[in-house]
Amino acid sequence: MGEPATKPIGAMPTFQVAHLRRDGQDVIIVPVDRSFGKRAPAEQTRIQEAFQRSAAAADIPGVVVPVWEDASGRMAFRAPPPWHEFFKSIDMVYVATALNRTLSLE
Repeated sequence: MGEPATKPIGAMPTFQVAHLRRDGQDVIIVPVDRSFGKRAPAEQTRIQEAFQRSAAAADIPGVVVPVWEDASGRMAFRAPPPWHEFFKSIDMVYVATALNRTLSLE
């Protein structure tokens, strides 16, 4: 998970994402590599913002939430606090079954 989908050489990296509507709000769940969790918070924010810009450019509405598998095998995430309960209730298997769009990172 979190690996770029197959792409032509020279193309922007493309990721499979889950575009969901939860409690009346759109969310774009982006599985990323587990190394994401080891990055500095500022770098995580920069990457999340790049995905958000790409989603806007692709006319995919919603807030981008990166998810990854942490060292203990659990799903970690960067989501707004009101969504933490939802994200704590799902796992990477749920995310994998919900993948329904692609997003190219600019």
